[in-house]
Amino acid sequence: MPHGYTLPLFERFPGAATLPLAGIAQLPTPVEEFAGHAVERVGELAIKRDDLTSAAYGGNKVRKLDFLLGDALAKGAKSVLTFGAYGSNHALATAVHARALGLEPHVVLSPQEPGPYAPATLLAHAGLGTVLHLTDGWDGRRAAVLAMREIAERDGAEPYVIPMGGTNALGALGYVDAALELAEQLGGDARRTDVVYVAAGTLGTAVGLAIGFAAAGSSMRVEAIRVTPLEVASPAIAEKLAAETVALLRGLDPSFPTLALGDLAFTLREEWFEPGYGVVTPQTEEAVALAASGGIKLETTYTGKAAAAMLADARDGKLEGERVLLWDTYSSAPKPPAGSVEALAPALREYVGECVRLFGPPR
Repeated sequence: MPHGYTLPLFERFPGAATLPLAGIAQLPTPVEEFAGHAVERVGELAIKRDDLTSAAYGGNKVRKLDFLLGDALAKGAKSVLTFGAYGSNHALATAVHARALGLEPHVVLSPQEPGPYAPATLLAHAGLGTVLHLTDGWDGRRAAVLAMREIAERDGAEPYVIPMGGTNALGALGYVDAALELAEQLGGDARRTDVVYVAAGTLGTAVGLAIGFAAAGSSMRVEAIRVTPLEVASPAIAEKLAAETVALLRGLDPSFPTLALGDLAFTLREEWFEPGYGVVTPQTEEAVALAASGGIKLETTYTGKAAAAMLADARDGKLEGERVLLWDTYSSAPKPPAGSVEALAPALREYVGECVRLFGPPR
């Protein structure tokens, strides 16, 4: 952050300023015209460059981790344990920033379909020395319990647990703040945004944004494009997360408005998940290529699906005259140096080999 920069959340609701931050986020991130875009039937198109939240490893996870790792440090943690699929950007972001803060990173990893981006993520974990605990499905609780027991026996203390995607009430505050940041950047009606498209993995980013826009008195709508299974992202999970996040904020600062999910301009879009998590589709490939033509790097699991949904809505005439913003949640920073594939468990070595066979060298 620039010297003297204070989070808009802390300025507007000073009670929240008692929360510790890790100091890893480089904020505010810019809003740019989506230069060179070829999207017809859209009034205006901009992009929120949260790919630039950190030169070490950016993306949307950094805003959440600023709060979560700040809490871990304040509580004297020696290690952190989090969750994600093989190619999880959240898991890698956690490992990068935890290592830099002197915390040992552990990740419970769930399998995913082969794709072009996951191998580079796994090799980066190998280079960082992330301790990887493998499980065979999205529910990593059993593997987490075993890992926590091992770590506690070794260190005399359990690791600080960060949920999948960094999504809980504390992590979601990163995106309540981000919404207030955007509202400040856009200023008056002359630069107003009507609708924000964002990938919805564990919902912390999308729900946090919707809460923040409502708190700012903004009419911006959040189109949350679901990219994960229903056991990870569902309307019921969104409702619970919204309630817990608002309760946390009101406990810190009673001036924060009383809000429920039904009060928010929030839509969870279900139709873009299939054929499954991380599966590359022609629509996502087209969206990634279009963004690349304008100098923006997206990927096919999260940001590509959000962009594909936006393109489809534009072509269907749903965005005529609308001022649209795509929230870029993917890190554009170089990945950490790759370690040896031999440092990975046999199942991961086999997975990397299959990805390379199907998609070429790691990206």
